[in-house]
Amino acid sequence: MKNTQVHILLCLAYVIGLVVTFNPWVRWGILVAAIPAIWLLPKIWKKSPNWQLLLVTIAIAGSASFYLELRIPRLAANDISKYIPATAERGTSQFTIVQGIVDSYPHITRNQNSQFWLNATQLNEIQGNDLRPADVSKTVNGRVYVTVPLQSGTGLQPGVEVSITGTLYLPQPNANPGGFSFRDYLSQSGGFAGMRGVQLRVPDEKQTQQWSWGKLRARIAAAQVKWLDVPVGPLVTAMVLGSDAVDLPFDLRDRFVRVGLAHALAASGFQVSLILNAILSLTRKRLSVVAQSNLGAVALLIFLGLTGFQPAVVRSVVMGMAVLIGLRTNRKINQLSSLFIAGTLLLIINPLWVWDIGFELSFLATLGLIVTVEPLQEKLDWLPPTIADLITVPLAASIWTLPIQLYVFKVFPFYSLPANILTSPLISIISIGGTIGALIGSIVPILGSAVSWMLYLPTQLLIGIVNLFNYLPGTSFAVGQIALWQLFALYGIILGVWIFPKWQKNWKIPASIGILLVIVPLAIWKTTELQITALASKDSQILVIQDRGHTILINSGNESIARFVVLPFLQQQAINRIDRAIDFNRDLPVSNSWQTLTQTIPIARFHSIGGESRNTGIIKFEPLPIGKVQKFDRVEITTIETNPAIFQIEIPESKQKWLIIGDNIADRAQQAIDLEQLTPVQTLYWSGGRLAERAIAKIHPKVAIAATANPDPETVKLLEQNNVRVYYTDRDGAIQWTPTGEFKPYLEGEKY
Repeated sequence: MKNTQVHILLCLAYVIGLVVTFNPWVRWGILVAAIPAIWLLPKIWKKSPNWQLLLVTIAIAGSASFYLELRIPRLAANDISKYIPATAERGTSQFTIVQGIVDSYPHITRNQNSQFWLNATQLNEIQGNDLRPADVSKTVNGRVYVTVPLQSGTGLQPGVEVSITGTLYLPQPNANPGGFSFRDYLSQSGGFAGMRGVQLRVPDEKQTQQWSWGKLRARIAAAQVKWLDVPVGPLVTAMVLGSDAVDLPFDLRDRFVRVGLAHALAASGFQVSLILNAILSLTRKRLSVVAQSNLGAVALLIFLGLTGFQPAVVRSVVMGMAVLIGLRTNRKINQLSSLFIAGTLLLIINPLWVWDIGFELSFLATLGLIVTVEPLQEKLDWLPPTIADLITVPLAASIWTLPIQLYVFKVFPFYSLPANILTSPLISIISIGGTIGALIGSIVPILGSAVSWMLYLPTQLLIGIVNLFNYLPGTSFAVGQIALWQLFALYGIILGVWIFPKWQKNWKIPASIGILLVIVPLAIWKTTELQITALASKDSQILVIQDRGHTILINSGNESIARFVVLPFLQQQAINRIDRAIDFNRDLPVSNSWQTLTQTIPIARFHSIGGESRNTGIIKFEPLPIGKVQKFDRVEITTIETNPAIFQIEIPESKQKWLIIGDNIADRAQQAIDLEQLTPVQTLYWSGGRLAERAIAKIHPKVAIAATANPDPETVKLLEQNNVRVYYTDRDGAIQWTPTGEFKPYLEGEKY
């Protein structure tokens, strides 16, 4: 085999060894199957590697698998998270003082707080009582995810010693299908605790005055914002240094992501190529090869420091260094080999980056540009070269990144290719101009502002194009959670087209197979689905009814719940349209949460249980009449009372009837329950408030779901005495019913 093929094979073995650690059965299955493969492969493939190389490959994969387990962060003996139950024993409001060293630059959260990582060193409990005094000072360690008021984070940088007063908490697991697991995110980052700080103190203010990459980055960002203002200035900075290096407005970032332009906000190979090309072009006739390579290396290291050592940037810089080594040694560098070697070296340094979505997309996009652009250009040789490049570059990257995007984000950016084609020239202009402005602004801010100001019109045009695609229908088409076998099959097809010339000539056949692999299982599921899901959403009652492609959504919570609970679930379930939206929560403003959903998923009609008072200037709610059965396909909804909101949901074909009680005020709810219209039901879904014994006897449910973590204990006791299975959404996670009659708690924490 050629050296390039050997390099790729060994690197792939290492990466596969890391990836298969997600499932021990898969890991051992691959290792066991690899043994007979060593004997069989040379017999069926003439160009197969020899058995010695295959044996080395298996050894590398096996070693990588165990190496990753050794590098997974684990709790130390005195990790601060182990003391949280003690400090929170008397309630979640237990205040503590945590001392430590700041371990990251602060970022603004969606709630307009400042967030950073802290390496804890000391813990003090500051509240006590007559029965139990405050705990004495403890020496601790461990990383803590800290949020503090926005102004408190100003000027912080890694290495600064701080003292924070606030409450510690343990991150909770993801409680809903499709949701974000905050606990997994922290553990992958080496942290097992969080803290809500209310006060931050820096004992030595001189620490914040020292030079740092963050100060230089802030200087550049300030220069570009000065004359460009917000959001144009932060957008230009993000396109040069990456969105992690600047606080870009979240609504603008979301719009770029929805149309498939997230890569424009990430520093990666484009900026590295731009820097190297500029340096080599300007110094070719003035400096020696050695001086050129030294200058290029220094420039790349400065760029790496400014971007904050993001995984995708590190990968690009390592490849850039390989180019400079080739220049210095007068040797041509194989791009494909350097990509795999660079990726493998980084995964040896930090194997956990194999799960970093930014690293994955950067690597796959670069691989697509190396191996797929040229074949695509041959297919489009009838077009002018400039136009062909505008099409082939984003298309090549999209082909290799699409499967992982579908698996992680569960949506297909419908307008990604045309959006990339239209914006590619603007992205190049802004990136080049922004880099020049950043360089000048770091030295003379006013001149940097002047250079950046010339990017105002192209940047506004870019934002306008992004807004246009966001306003078009079907911007992001939800495909649901594709299975692992589908992910591996899609990449198997892509690899087959790359490796085998016959597949390249008949590319339409494998492309069609790939599309069918995603569409057919989705279509079969949508034509037969029937399920009701009670989402876990912090004391809010949210119900999603899915019936053969038709969807009814009851309540949307507040804006945060709509964005981070409801929307991810709808995308995970491949829901691209809500047929009926019903709102009965009088305690929450409805407009913001429903508008958050309608920005992504169209809603056909809005209804309310409670009358015209639920109408807003933007969304009109049609009241559901009391006592009249409303049929929505196979689902029947009957309003019994509006104050409090009490109604029944019935699916006659499945002999399933739910009673929803939407009020915590026991006496008001009890009066409504005494109404004659109520009959026994299979499922009770209530807010968790007190219910009298006669009410439970009248409803006589088999299953009860409380939309809280702390339902009334007397009510729970009465339900259990009547052999009712009780679930708490805040404890058990989302509760899902299917026609089999089973109730599945997402966290498997049900209580009988």
